[in-house]
Amino acid sequence: MQEITDLTSAGKLALGLALGLLVVGLILLGRFAGRGVATESEYLVADRKVPLLLSILALLATWFGSSSVIEASSKMYRVGLREVLLDPIACGATLILTGLVFADRFWNSGAATVSDLLRKEFGPWAERLSCMIQVPSFFLWIGSQMLAMGQLLESALDVPLWIAIAVSAGATLGIVVWGGMWSVTWANTVMILVSLASVMVLFWVTWSQLGIEQVVEAVPRGHFSLDASSPSRWMAIGSVLVIGLFGNVPGQDIQQRVASAKSASTARWMCIWAGVLYLMFGMIPLYLGIAARYRFSDSLQETDLPIQRLAGLYLSQPLQVLFLVGMFSLALAVASGATLSQSSIVSRNMLGHWLGHRLGGMQLARASTVLVVVSSMCVAYSGESIMQLLELSLVIVLVSLFVPMTVALFFPSGSPRPGVGISGMLSGLVVWMAATCFQESVAIAASLLGLSASAIASWIAIKRLELVRPAR
Repeated sequence: MQEITDLTSAGKLALGLALGLLVVGLILLGRFAGRGVATESEYLVADRKVPLLLSILALLATWFGSSSVIEASSKMYRVGLREVLLDPIACGATLILTGLVFADRFWNSGAATVSDLLRKEFGPWAERLSCMIQVPSFFLWIGSQMLAMGQLLESALDVPLWIAIAVSAGATLGIVVWGGMWSVTWANTVMILVSLASVMVLFWVTWSQLGIEQVVEAVPRGHFSLDASSPSRWMAIGSVLVIGLFGNVPGQDIQQRVASAKSASTARWMCIWAGVLYLMFGMIPLYLGIAARYRFSDSLQETDLPIQRLAGLYLSQPLQVLFLVGMFSLALAVASGATLSQSSIVSRNMLGHWLGHRLGGMQLARASTVLVVVSSMCVAYSGESIMQLLELSLVIVLVSLFVPMTVALFFPSGSPRPGVGISGMLSGLVVWMAATCFQESVAIAASLLGLSASAIASWIAIKRLELVRPAR
């Protein structure tokens, strides 16, 4: 977040009070929700007892981040449909795909983390390698949310950025550390309702002022079209869809939500309904993007955020305060959910092997939460340049972990088979890196080549071991 609509002194005071009350209230809610949490299972996956409605709202809050609103509207304003294929279209569809194909199998596996599943099927080295792949991407993701919250506080309240980032990190820690999954679930439920209310208010006011038909008719030619004039462009479109559709499936943030559901059926329908809601509400930023195009034409600068210019033009000061609180809530919800996901990996699959005999499960989980927040805050302090690595880290997860996870769920074995998992991870990474270096001379997208290499290597390893036994 860069440009924030100027508020009056009274507006800034109201915004500061609203944000302070929101954060304090969420921390108290988290403390109350986590008052009975006494075991590691309760802390990490709520003892697998979260009901359907809470699961849907909490997953939607984890997924529907500030990028889904601010960046999607900006891309729709500046370029058009081809820039929003990844988010919200592919990212919404991945939730539905997870519910239809993967959720019930992951829940039935009993794993709390993706690394747990890979350790069970492929041994400890596969677990360690998966941690090395996932951990950097989560630090970048959480750090980007803290940076977004910090920039909002800096722009709206004139708070120095380093203090704003520290406050955002403290809010994230306060929500997660006491009750884990139960705290995050209830806090995220509140935050997604606040966020959706703010987005809906802006949509309603903008629609009442501009309408829909004339906004759509005024869109420049080609804004709603995809350039598929050559095989290379088709391949580029396919690569974006594959990254969005499959790259997030092995993510710990979504699979931990699956593990916390009270049944396999709950896990399945949680993902499906969250995906449907994500696609529905994800269309609102796209409308706001073309509405800004209709209202401002090409007059906005690169640093201008169309959605915030609309808010400044059409919303009263109280509604602007609601809008900014909603944007802050979006980033805070994603940060808290991702922090718990990262803490699970650090606690169970990394530090647990070295410190598990010295610390209890709950102590280790809470210590991991503090470690994750502090590390992510350091990433946020590094600035926006390192955040450019975020998309890169998501591609790495796709080419290395999607196939091994699929094999583990659909072709389980009675004994560990490290060659299958490790060969799939390493082959995908190596081929993807090689294809990236020679991308200009390679017609096929590097991500597709890496994913294909991972699948082929895993298939060869399975055939060599002759251990394929399809799951019932």
